[in-house]
Amino acid sequence: MEREQDLLINSPEERYRRVLKRSPQLFQEVPHKYIAAYLRMPPETLSRVKKS
Repeated sequence: MEREQDLLINSPEERYRRVLKRSPQLFQEVPHKYIAAYLRMPPETLSRVKKS
């Protein structure tokens, strides 16, 4: 339920920060293209968000 609310309400930056806060190890274990798909954003957007 929380993920669905995130996807509907939050911006890509907010979704990234929330996942990073909940599961920081995820970004070391899972390829970024799959994380981007989970967050419903293109991999390019994820890359841009991570840089900022």
